[in-house]
Amino acid sequence: MLNSFLDWFKSEAIEPTEQTTDPADRAAAALMVEVVMADDQFDDEEKAKLPALLKAHTGLTTQECMALIKIAEAEVDHATSLHQFTRHLNESFDIDQKLSLVFTLWCIAFADGHLDRYEEHIIRKISDLLHLRHSEFMKMKVKAQNAQ
Repeated sequence: MLNSFLDWFKSEAIEPTEQTTDPADRAAAALMVEVVMADDQFDDEEKAKLPALLKAHTGLTTQECMALIKIAEAEVDHATSLHQFTRHLNESFDIDQKLSLVFTLWCIAFADGHLDRYEEHIIRKISDLLHLRHSEFMKMKVKAQNAQ
């Protein structure tokens, strides 16, 4: 009985829920999922890199990132626009955090070794909604290309 209680407590402690996760982290994860799904191909390379990139961006544990990705996938399925995600980020992110997110989005797009035009388009839209200049958008693209 005690072991089952402890197992339940451990599982509750490591899996974020929609109520306990930071809205900005959920929004960032949703935008990452949007980029992954932009080309209608969720490649193994993207699958493998997404949790690590989310972890680097949010500082969450790998297990928390995996759970957050599941939450983000559900939110993306029900989303009507990117604005509902970028609104949270505009309220809580400074310019450096926005640039970091866009850099991460580019890293996701380049993860499979091929930049699809739909991936580039969605990152452009996200950058616009985050009120970034085109030069900042391009700077993060080049930085991500060089990081590959």
